[in-house]
Amino acid sequence: MSTAHAVPSQEPTAVVATDRDHPHTLRDTWPIHRRQTVQLVVGWAVLTVAWIGLGKLITGPLADSAIVHNDQRVANWMVDHRTPTWNDLTVLGSYLAETITKVLVTAVLALVLLKIWKRWFEPVVLVVSLVIEAAAFISVTTIVGRHRPDVPRLDGSPVGSSFPSGHTAAAAAYVAIAVVVFWHTRRVWARVLVIAITALIPVIVALSRMYRGMHFLTDTIAGALLGLAAVALTVAVLTRTPEGARARELARSR
Repeated sequence: MSTAHAVPSQEPTAVVATDRDHPHTLRDTWPIHRRQTVQLVVGWAVLTVAWIGLGKLITGPLADSAIVHNDQRVANWMVDHRTPTWNDLTVLGSYLAETITKVLVTAVLALVLLKIWKRWFEPVVLVVSLVIEAAAFISVTTIVGRHRPDVPRLDGSPVGSSFPSGHTAAAAAYVAIAVVVFWHTRRVWARVLVIAITALIPVIVALSRMYRGMHFLTDTIAGALLGLAAVALTVAVLTRTPEGARARELARSR
């Protein structure tokens, strides 16, 4: 006589990915390998050539165009509306994206992210975005060599070229912070806050640099687009790595 054994039914359970499900050392999380290095360098070269072309267009065929004449009118208008109060406030606005400021902010945030998540992906996204932006800016401004606005300037600069605005480009590269926040939270207030901050800083910096006679309007627009393009390039390359995919999976699981 056979005896039937009842087998308890098993309900499917959801499995949530955690850091323990993906054991790794810090070294294993490094997202830049030979392929990514090549892609980033090629991307940087494309951005640099494109912005050099734009700069040469403005200083060459378009030098007597309505765009350039409007640049000078805006610069003159800024000078005509200077006040002691705005002179002081625009110093602070410029400092939001000074070299020392952007390096310190990026370094501190990168270390904080590394401490929190114990992986390189998020810190590297911030740092590489800034490096791509800075490397492209230096190459473009050196080759284009556009003269700064012909107005009294309130600042000095070791770089004599005006195109593009390096301050504005660096400020726009802060958008990488917003990208990281979007990966790690779905809270509407957090997303709105980080978008508002990272969108407002480039505007403040651009207006401050124009007010102080350091850049034309087109310089700041080109700078903002360069910073955004550097972030887009970095995110596009690094999120396609296994380390990037794993980091985003773990972020979503939380």
